[in-house]
Amino acid sequence: MPVSSSSSRRTRSEELIGRLNSVQTPSEAKLKDLRDLKNQIIGNRTKKLDFLNLGAMPCIVSILAFVVSSMHSGGGVGQELNELIAIQAAAAIGSFACGLESGVKAVLEVGAFAILMSLLSHPNEKVVDAGARTLKLIYQSKLAPKFEFVKEKNMEFLLSLLSSKNENVTGLGANIITHSCQTSMEQQALSDAGVITKLVSLLEGSLSQREASLESLSSVIKENPETVTKFVGPQNGRPVNVVTELIKDKYPRTRLLACTCLIIIRNTCASYLQDAGIKTGLVASLA
Repeated sequence: MPVSSSSSRRTRSEELIGRLNSVQTPSEAKLKDLRDLKNQIIGNRTKKLDFLNLGAMPCIVSILAFVVSSMHSGGGVGQELNELIAIQAAAAIGSFACGLESGVKAVLEVGAFAILMSLLSHPNEKVVDAGARTLKLIYQSKLAPKFEFVKEKNMEFLLSLLSSKNENVTGLGANIITHSCQTSMEQQALSDAGVITKLVSLLEGSLSQREASLESLSSVIKENPETVTKFVGPQNGRPVNVVTELIKDKYPRTRLLACTCLIIIRNTCASYLQDAGIKTGLVASLA
């Protein structure tokens, strides 16, 4: 009896997961299989679900945990290979998390979050970038862990993210704020720690940094006159001028985020943004 194409695909998928799970599979082969798995599921919801049902997530996270432990134990001839495996494993986890809530849930349930966070302190910039990219995808979901800003160590860590030269790391910091900042106490804590200044500096960075910063700033200043004043006040209103310029940006999402930020300022503190030119610019951008 001929085997259906769907059965054949499932068999190949099962074989792939079996190889990744086996302690007898060489590291070089696991690297190849991780890359293959990642490429198969990118943009393919059906394949993501199929692989999740086959237990792909615990398998991948187990591999990531092992190589992270090996890297921390110190160098050796296998260090470069371990780093390559960590990068591919993190990328595969990110692919599962991208646009799929059940994927994010699977990531969190197997304890991948803490392991991914540990990648941010690795000396290899490519490993750091892979971890940051995946964590950014996780923080696009409502299921992502809420960050407690009032804890001093957490605030120090957040500031270190926003101060990074890696744009995915700074973007992660901004995404964490957008996801987690929900109360006036948290807004004030972020403002007092100098987060607004950090976010303002990102407004003149890359496209992804600008957009992540605009979203975060909106979260920090929304319905909070004190944080609005902190944002508007310094440098003779320069931060507001930067945001005002962005409502004319060539990218539609940037324009929308900049308009949203200005509207939040205006709704929170009616005395600000009385300039008719700003109002005209907002109308033109939103039209």
